[in-house]
Amino acid sequence: MKGAEKVWWGKVLASIAIAILTIILQLNLNIPASTLLPLGVVIYIIVSDLLSMLSAVDRRKGIRIGVFTYFILWITTWILLYTYLTA
Repeated sequence: MKGAEKVWWGKVLASIAIAILTIILQLNLNIPASTLLPLGVVIYIIVSDLLSMLSAVDRRKGIRIGVFTYFILWITTWILLYTYLTA
């Protein structure tokens, strides 16, 4: 598997994990969604840097790989979990 593929799949797994974390923070600690949205962006940058270093991919390229996949999957998973757990 190439370095770029490792970064992409790492972001897919990270987006699901972050969605679970955000739903836990939202439901158990009553943190509003408007606070959790920037948290997801900050975590994206941290995850991108870590995955880029571990996979020997340029930092700029690492941030661009899978950016839409991360955010769409993170928000979709978060919404589905919220709907399922509060219904």
